[in-house]
Amino acid sequence: MGALLAAMLASCAGASPEGTASPAGQPVLGLDDVDAEPVERREETVAVAFDAEAAAELVSEVPADLDFDEHALVCVFLGPRLTTGWSLDLRTASLSDGELRIRARETAPRTETRPETTYPADCGLLTRPALPPGELRVWADDTVTDEFIAEALIEVPPASGT
Repeated sequence: MGALLAAMLASCAGASPEGTASPAGQPVLGLDDVDAEPVERREETVAVAFDAEAAAELVSEVPADLDFDEHALVCVFLGPRLTTGWSLDLRTASLSDGELRIRARETAPRTETRPETTYPADCGLLTRPALPPGELRVWADDTVTDEFIAEALIEVPPASGT
């Protein structure tokens, strides 16, 4: 029963269980958590890193065990918020019609906060082999409100070994 429910929820979110192939036989695009603190970015944007040098511009410390042949680092930056207490949580990633869509949950402060400009962000790991080489439009929106969060046009290099 639990496996059936998990499969139904995954299909509703537009995601496939990790390790299965997509209908076209391409690798499944997964979005995994990463233990890395995003740097402070003052602009609202989405950024993707395909190597350690680019990742160092997105997070304060690149995880030593991050394999860029298997993963790409994606970060969504909300831009300025005028109080403390805001957060962002990346939830899912999907490829559709040649675009990468990141679904995230932006959470406003629930209690009284102090006025201080903050720059909320979150990062995750994308399944590298599933990303098509070339120009790719990436956009992020909120899972609850469907409100736009940020977008970018990135250049995906060919995967190593291709």
